[in-house]
Amino acid sequence: MNFLFFGDIVAESGRKAVIQNLSYLKEKYNIDFIIANGENSAHGKGITSKIYHQLIDAGIDVITLGNHSFSKSEIIQKIDQLDSLIRPANILPKDIGKSVCIKEVKGKRIAVVNLLGCSFMQVADDNPLDMFSNMLEDIDADMIFVDLHAEATAEKKLFQFVFQKKVCAIIGTHTHIQTADEEIREGCAYITDVGMCGPMHGIIGRDAQEIIDYIFYHKKSAYKPASGEAILNAVVIQVDDETNQAIGIERIYMKNVNLK
Repeated sequence: MNFLFFGDIVAESGRKAVIQNLSYLKEKYNIDFIIANGENSAHGKGITSKIYHQLIDAGIDVITLGNHSFSKSEIIQKIDQLDSLIRPANILPKDIGKSVCIKEVKGKRIAVVNLLGCSFMQVADDNPLDMFSNMLEDIDADMIFVDLHAEATAEKKLFQFVFQKKVCAIIGTHTHIQTADEEIREGCAYITDVGMCGPMHGIIGRDAQEIIDYIFYHKKSAYKPASGEAILNAVVIQVDDETNQAIGIERIYMKNVNLK
């Protein structure tokens, strides 16, 4: 089976880049299942139910989130109604939404898990290592994919070495910069950060001048996405149907994506 994972979708340009290229990528790589991180999809910060449905209707099977999961108040009220949306297990509040989504594809139970790193992430309530160790006992699936939304590369690598024999993919998100360390180890596909889908002419998707004005002149920041063309970052993961182990991972890096 082949899986496609889109990096953090940032603002309108990120949504357009993904939606306009999804069918092409699905056909090119013979994709069976699609995951995307959507925590920056609503104007660069958070997600809304409208955007959730837009991405699901485009063909994404599961949407993961991160430290901005609840930036839009509307999502707090509606998240329990959005069956294919998961939030990190180790952030508050823990009594809304879910952190594991299991779907059946070609006779296989596919589990997608969302976790948040705790290094440099003030909103993390628990250590992702302890949290996932406890979660594993209750996950009944043939293949487990983990979106580890974390800042520190070392924390992601630590997670890889602890759990690489128990899952088929650990995909890092959050830093918006695609790393070149994709590998298969112990049947587990890994990359420290898959990158982002969104404005390529800013600072990790955000308007550069806004950040300059904030840092040097202390002007109030409104989180304005950068304008212009987009970048699309993703990975394709190939999993052996017999062993349920990853046997391949390939980075996708598309620059200067024109938006209709």
